[in-house]
Amino acid sequence: MKPSLTLCLITCLCLSFSGMAANERQQERHSERQKDRQQERQPSRAQGLQTEPRRMVVNGPEQAVAMAQRQFRGKVLSVQSSGSGYRVKILNNHGQVFSVSVDAASGRVSRN
Repeated sequence: MKPSLTLCLITCLCLSFSGMAANERQQERHSERQKDRQQERQPSRAQGLQTEPRRMVVNGPEQAVAMAQRQFRGKVLSVQSSGSGYRVKILNNHGQVFSVSVDAASGRVSRN
C-alpha cells in the first residue's frame, strides 16, 4: 500500500471518530438539558416547601356567592365558611333549598 493512501485512510478514520465523539457529547448535553427542564417543571418536595403558598381562587364569601349564583339561579339564604372553601345555601324559583360548595383553592362549584 502506498504511504500517501495509508495517510489518507488514517486521516479519514480519525475524522470520522472525532465526529462520532462530538456527536455523543452533543447528545449527552441535550439529554442533560432535558432532565434539567423536567426537574424545573416538577419541583421536589423540599423545593415545594420553600415556594410561596398557592394563591386562592376564591378570596372571600362575596366571591363565593357570585360564583354560586352564576351556575345556580336563586336567592342566597346563607354563606358559611367550610374547611376547604364556602357553603352557599340557595332558594331556587321552585321553592327548593339546596347547598352549593365552592372550593376556595380551585374555584370549583358543585351542588350538594
